[in-house]
Formats: sequence, C-alpha cells, structure tokens
Amino acid sequence: MKAHPSLFGALLMLAPLYTAFAAEEITGPEADSSEPVRVGADASTPVITSEFFNKLTVQTGYGPEDSQVGRSRESFYSLRYEPSFAWYSPEKRWAKWMVYGRLWLNYDSSQTANSQNESTNAFDREQPEGWYAELRELYVKRNLLGDDPRFSLSAGRQRFADDYGIWWDDSIESLRFDYKDTFAKGFFAVAQKFYNYNSDVNRLADSEERTTYLMGEYAYRWSENNWAGTRVMYEDDHSGHDPRDRYDFTGMRYGLFFKADNLQVSPLFSDYHLELAALDGKVDNTDGNGLTTTGHNASGWAALGEIGKRFDDLPWTPRLALRGGLTDKPSNENDGFRLNTIQSDRITRQGSYSTRLASSFVSLDLRNLSYYGFAVETRPTPRSALDFRLTELKLRDASGTLPIRVDGDQRSARNQAIAQGSNGNGKHVGQMLDLNYYWKMFPVALDGKHLDVNTLVSASYLNAGNALDTGDDYQLTVGVVISY
Repeated sequence: MKAHPSLFGALLMLAPLYTAFAAEEITGPEADSSEPVRVGADASTPVITSEFFNKLTVQTGYGPEDSQVGRSRESFYSLRYEPSFAWYSPEKRWAKWMVYGRLWLNYDSSQTANSQNESTNAFDREQPEGWYAELRELYVKRNLLGDDPRFSLSAGRQRFADDYGIWWDDSIESLRFDYKDTFAKGFFAVAQKFYNYNSDVNRLADSEERTTYLMGEYAYRWSENNWAGTRVMYEDDHSGHDPRDRYDFTGMRYGLFFKADNLQVSPLFSDYHLELAALDGKVDNTDGNGLTTTGHNASGWAALGEIGKRFDDLPWTPRLALRGGLTDKPSNENDGFRLNTIQSDRITRQGSYSTRLASSFVSLDLRNLSYYGFAVETRPTPRSALDFRLTELKLRDASGTLPIRVDGDQRSARNQAIAQGSNGNGKHVGQMLDLNYYWKMFPVALDGKHLDVNTLVSASYLNAGNALDTGDDYQLTVGVVISY
C-alpha cells in the first residue's frame, strides 16, 4: 500500500477526539466481487494470485461508561488497523483454492460496546483495553467442487453475517458448505468456538465455552428484487453448570425472512425486510449459589423488520420507513426468545454504516421487548446521507428482564425489588432519538485497487421511561474509516 502522509496524519490527529460507529467497509476477496475484471494498459487481463487489503479506523466518542445506561459518562476512543490477505490457486478468476486471513491490531481506551464490532451481544465477554491483536479470520476454501462453480467448502475461523445480526454476526471456527446460483443460495455449517485468538483475552467467556452449532440457510430470489428464505440453527451448550454461565440452552432456532429493494409494484412502498424467528428447547439454570435445576422448557419467538418508501424525484431523495419488532412474553426467567453469544442486534449493509435495531447507542437483547418507530433518510449528495430515527421501546412484562444494558447496581436493585414484589415501575423503557450524518469519498484508483474514505457523525439520546431509574442518557460519536 502506498503511503499518503497528509491523509493518514490528518486521521491520526482525530484520535484525541471522541469515537464513532463508522461505516463497516468490507475488505477482502468479496469486497470487489461485483467490480469489472481489472485490465492492464495493454488491454491484457492480469493474473491475480494474491491480494492484500488494508483498513484503518479512527473512532472517538463521549457517552456512558462501557455503554451501560445510567453509568457516569466518559470520553472514549479506539484505533484499529485491519490487514487482510487472500491467496488463490491457480488464479483469482477461476480459483480452486483460496486462503484468507484477517487480523485486528487495536487500541481501545475502554470497554464501550461498538456497533462496528462483530457480535456485540456477548455482554459477559471480557473486552480488552489498550493495545492488543486478534486473529478474526483464517480459513481455507475449496471452490469448484465437482468442477461446478455453485459449490464450495471452507474450513477454519470464518465470519458469519447477514443484513440483520439476529441469526449470526461473529467469527467462529467452522466447516462450511456453500451453494450459490443465480436465483438461489444457501449454506450449511458445523461450528464451535475454541479461543478468542486475542493477545490480551484469549480464553472464552463461560457462556461461550463448549457450545456446538449446526447452522443452515436457503434463500430463493423469486423475482428480480425479491428474496425469500429460511434459516435454522441447532445449539448444544454442553459447557457444564457454573454461576458465571447461568443459562445453558440446547435446542432449535428456526425462522423465515423476506426482503426486497427498488420495487415499483406499489406507490406505498419501495422496499421491505421481515424477519421471523423462533426457538424451542431445554434450559439448565444455575443460580448464584451454584444450585442447578435442569430440563426447563424454553420456547419463544420474535418478529421484526421495516417497510420503506423512497421518493427519487424529490430533492435529497428522502426515504420514509416504519420499523418495529416484537417478542413473546416470557412466562418465567428460563422461557422466551433471546439471542445467543454469536448473534447481535446489529444491522449491517455493505457500503453503508452499521447501526442497531433501536439506535447506534442502546443494544438490545431482543427479549421481553416491543419496539416501533420511524426513520427519515435523505441523500444530500450522491455520496452522503443524513438520517433521523425515532424509536419507542417497551417491555412485554413489567417484571421481566430488561433487554438493554444498564448500570449493574441499578439492575441488581431492580431484580431485588421484583423478587420482593415491590417493583412498581411500568413497561415504558423510553424513546431513542438518533441523528446520523454519513459521508463517503469518491473512491480513488491506486495500483488496480480502490482507496475509500468514509466518515460518520452520530448523536443518540435516550428519553428514559418509567421502567428505568437511570434517568435520560446520551452518546455523541464520530469516526473515520480508510480502506484500500
């Protein structure tokens, strides 16, 4: 990668400011899969046998400590250099073999949850602070199985992700079989985490140890812009009983999804995304004294999505969207829908910025919850966005689990009041207001690759309701990402 002293110097000067959740630009062999084949000056097609990618992220912000509502506010920042490489044999265009690796070289000033980080749902996972390195991906992929370009097989630590993270949003050791055709795609994988591969915190959290996953997906494109599909996950937590890993779940998760973009079939909407998910299994519960009860029935469901309308003929091409989600009402602490440690509440779309289901600030466990709201998204210029979002959060059961991260002392006080029957608070968690400005530089071609720069400025405010004793809270963030 060529050096650009003035550009990198300006970015590093932002480090003392306060971090953001900048856009999640994807680097690696998938990043330019839709780009035309590179052509040399003599009109020849170069033979590519290896590639090296770079991403530099500078993030800074001001908000509650460790992103827990109700804690004292602090400034935080992080720096991340993310190199990745790919090796192809015999060459990239028709590679039978590929080896891919991705590394994090990080500095984090605190444990504040970051919506750019994969799998931010594992709240009991120890987050490293200061300087550390982590191997995020390293796998071998065999393409052209049976000389058919639709089939491939990969093994190693690899990332699982989708537009919504409620099914998978993490890197995990796995054996994965993929199918990809013009009108259909899918995969099947068996996976289990063994280590974090982190120089500072290598040991897994108790809730992540010895848990095996069988995962699968099938999606069908039934028209030019419409997709429908199904997903399934079998989860077997055989980690043993420990108070630090209170709930051990074994059972099935299954669901359907429907999504579309750029529709012209109705004047009322131009896009939609609907996710339906359910779980059914058994839970072993270990309390704080180490007493374990086994075989509790656990079932639950969640439905979430949004529907939007883009007005392409108006200035700034505004998009109006209705957003919402609903879970079941748990009958007890073991029952009800919940996310596991490789899932998250993130919404990630390639080429855009990452956010959460409710906002960039408050992360949801998607349990004992209903939310609804609207969004106004605009494009002041072809490569910028100015968005406003308002979301209402409510509990299904006023005495049930809070689905957001709050200060530990206040959570304990609430749980004690519930146990004593003196909890008088209501179901209203509050309203989330989000204002985001995103800018993306026109990519610059350097040595056959693209240099991309993007910036995100975000302001989030929680107007606390009667289910919280924390009071109102807010977070301000800004971040810059360079990828090459």
